[in-house]
Amino acid sequence: MNLHFAKNIKTLTSVVGLFALTACGPLISLGNDGPADEVFSLRYPAAFKNASATGPIIYVDGPQLVEGIDGRGVAVRLAGNKRTVLEGAAWAAHLSDLVRDYVIHALASQTNVNLVSEGGLDIEAGCRLGIKVWAMEFVPGKSASEDQVQVAMQFSLVRLADSKLLAHPTFSKNEAVISSDGSGVVAAFNAAMESASHDYSRWLNERAGECGRN
Repeated sequence: MNLHFAKNIKTLTSVVGLFALTACGPLISLGNDGPADEVFSLRYPAAFKNASATGPIIYVDGPQLVEGIDGRGVAVRLAGNKRTVLEGAAWAAHLSDLVRDYVIHALASQTNVNLVSEGGLDIEAGCRLGIKVWAMEFVPGKSASEDQVQVAMQFSLVRLADSKLLAHPTFSKNEAVISSDGSGVVAAFNAAMESASHDYSRWLNERAGECGRN
């Protein structure tokens, strides 16, 4: 075998090997994707408590979020109707899942209602609670001292016996951001969510009697 032919064989073997690795998927990284995002959650700051023995049963729908804020990215609202996501930060799950779990935990801790969700479709409930999230965004100000997060959630309470809409309030909270990194922004989101939880829990306590006890 002459030297030129041997070099060609060696080159061809290397190319075939490279294509084989590529076809198997990203088994190796030939570059640096940069540091991984920090992962954050929304967590209601109270222990779980036992369900009420006498409270009405309310089915909680999965939250509906406006376009652009559901997902793993932490939404940032910019001037001129523009939106981006906070660099280096991500939610631990889709935001709709985090909001649902937060609201259920908060209501279970602050009200006497019995809450069921997707796993309780076969349970006879007195009311259905819908949640529409209109805002869950970091809003940078003209200066760092004006940075804030905005949270706005609209609830709808429907009595299932007669499909009557009992109430349809919106709860909004703004919270100042001490630090514009991921930890500071998410701390502000958690503070705003906790503040809003007292308002919507008080509202549901006042209206839950209209759902009856099943």
